[in-house]
Amino acid sequence: MTARRKQGAVTLALFSGTMFLSAALMFAIQPMAGKALLPLVGGTPAGWIVAMAFFQVMLLLGYLYAHFLSRLSPLVHAFLYITALGIGGTFLPFSLPHAGEATLGAFDTFLLLTKKLALPFIALSATSSTIQRLFTTTSHDSANDPYFLYSASNLGSFVGLFLYPLAFERWWGLGEQSLYWFFGFALLVAAALFCTSQTSSKAQAATPKDDKPGHAAARRERLEWVTLAFFPSALLSAVTTHISTDIFSAPMLWVLPLALYLLTFVVAFSRRQIFSLSKITAVQPVAVALAIGFLLMFNTIIRMSWHSMVVHLVAFTVVALMCHMRLAEQRPLKDGRRLTEFYLMLSVGGALGGVLNAFFAPALLDRLIEYPALLLLSCLMNPSFRNPTPFAAKMALGFAMVTALMYISFVGGQLGYIRSLRADGLTLEMIFADGLLFFILFLTAMNARTALYGGVALLLLSEFVIPKDQVLVRRNFYGVIKVVDYPIAIRNHAYPARYLYHGTTTHGLQVKDENYETTPTTYFTRSGPAGDIFNLYVPKKAAVIGLGAGTMNCFSTPKNEFTFIEIDPAVMKVATDPKLFTFLSACKAKRPPRILIGDGRLELAKLHEKFDIIALDAFSSDTIPAHLLTMDAIKVYLDHLNERGILLFNLSNRYFNLGSALARNAEEMGLKYRIKLDIPDDIPYASASLWFVMSRPAASLSPLDAVGWLTPVPPTDLRPWTDDYTNLLSVFQVFRMPAPKGAGK
Repeated sequence: MTARRKQGAVTLALFSGTMFLSAALMFAIQPMAGKALLPLVGGTPAGWIVAMAFFQVMLLLGYLYAHFLSRLSPLVHAFLYITALGIGGTFLPFSLPHAGEATLGAFDTFLLLTKKLALPFIALSATSSTIQRLFTTTSHDSANDPYFLYSASNLGSFVGLFLYPLAFERWWGLGEQSLYWFFGFALLVAAALFCTSQTSSKAQAATPKDDKPGHAAARRERLEWVTLAFFPSALLSAVTTHISTDIFSAPMLWVLPLALYLLTFVVAFSRRQIFSLSKITAVQPVAVALAIGFLLMFNTIIRMSWHSMVVHLVAFTVVALMCHMRLAEQRPLKDGRRLTEFYLMLSVGGALGGVLNAFFAPALLDRLIEYPALLLLSCLMNPSFRNPTPFAAKMALGFAMVTALMYISFVGGQLGYIRSLRADGLTLEMIFADGLLFFILFLTAMNARTALYGGVALLLLSEFVIPKDQVLVRRNFYGVIKVVDYPIAIRNHAYPARYLYHGTTTHGLQVKDENYETTPTTYFTRSGPAGDIFNLYVPKKAAVIGLGAGTMNCFSTPKNEFTFIEIDPAVMKVATDPKLFTFLSACKAKRPPRILIGDGRLELAKLHEKFDIIALDAFSSDTIPAHLLTMDAIKVYLDHLNERGILLFNLSNRYFNLGSALARNAEEMGLKYRIKLDIPDDIPYASASLWFVMSRPAASLSPLDAVGWLTPVPPTDLRPWTDDYTNLLSVFQVFRMPAPKGAGK
């Protein structure tokens, strides 16, 4: 190997490694900061939405900073960038106040993150554009085309995505994580200095005026960059929400689409092209059509499964790869000023896609129609639909339009009806469907782009289509809740029943018959673990974190009173509406139940009273609010629990052995504890459930031993959970709990 080739290899390794490190640091700090915020803001949208908005804003500012610096000579650019890194480093390692010291609103949360992390993150965000611009001033053979380094950046993001849950969170508490992240940040500063030392003498002067670096790309080209970056970003959130809401829920499910999103960047900007753009653009309409076809098939014929998830992930990957390959094809060469503008526009498009799904879609739409709408509109990014449409593209689009129309007409069952028309039968609906079908086929034959717009308009009309058994759909920042009527068989007799779903998880069931109206169901049956507690320890005052349909209120008597704390306002509205569920109105207590809206831990801490029982029912298969299970949280509960009171945890979920973590915490705190798994086989409206109780030494748990409660052996290799340290992967397992026997959805 010649000296020049060796020098080129060293330069390439240095610049690629720097890009890789900066991206890994960016993807590690975001979940770290979000986790540190949990005890302060709880699980409310104010926490994760504000944190997401903060990092999006800082990312844009970082790209904007690098873009403004590109007006200067490369060495001055590098000097000011490294100076920003150094100033940002003075704010590290970062730490946030303890839960007892502050309760933060949205503005306070943004302000706190700004004070702690704004400068380090802005400087970090400027790394990608800056390092690539510096690479253009080296003597490397590829200096005129530095965009392949973006692949190293996205590989770093990919590694950082998995590094945090698999290593950082597993081995270290937040204090240690912050310290080691600071060491990585310091290494980045050193790497940036070495990158600067590799620039050649041509970097000493500013770009000649003849090159006109101050002239931005044409407005049309700039809009094209933003739009091409927008669709993959928007679809990333949309497909993740669709899978977790309509197919199945699982922990860290968002990792799969995000990993694919990052890999499409790696493939698109790699120097070695694995796929040709022409083949991807040919496949894209077919992938879109298949995905929309599966929306129909698995909503009207059979239940959705992992096969459907694979189809949607493939369609998303094809669309993202097409857009990212087109971006790579349009990248500006031999102009450092336009390089930074190019990445700034990519950042703007990505941010707009995230904002659409995080803020506007939940506020404006009840159903997840943004996903098929974005799939259809992504065809506008396909060059085939900008030119005279080929016959094959027309056929693929026609299939997509037809399946989209069928999806709208028959979503949820063939006897659906259009809300505005109140059609109870098929006649009016079929006239409507057939007319639109011929209209769409006509538009497809005439003009593909017009047909796309028509398809999206039809999807928007699906907001007015209600399946026959669906009573209500509500969507907000917490997801989609549905109230569905479906019969249940009890003693060989079919009774009407009403279910409350959050995504794919059952959160309530009421048998709509006077003999069963006040009967606790699902995880809360009188013969189950929850019934044991309320029968043996009859409380005068009970607090329940998690409302659901209000089922636990039916453990009340005329001599006691219940307080519920619910984080989701939509759930509260459903549970308190007697037209939907009557657990709260039909089950009489000393006084009507009090319902507080907010994070359970934070709202309980505000109360100045003590309870005989505090029950936590805030866990599901895909979302485990770990901040409710730490020793710090348990201390808050004990502060509001009478000396002989009982702490009750509903740990029913499919993926986590949370009992091990609670047993370890209870042992560490010197508390008594028991656990019980209940799998009923003779009660159709009962669900398998797992419950855990804790108490101070003064309380007696011996009555529970006679009804099947056990004392678990706490694992010695499990570290106690605190606000500083939690590790869900340490208690991960696959445990399938059967649904209520009457559940058909």
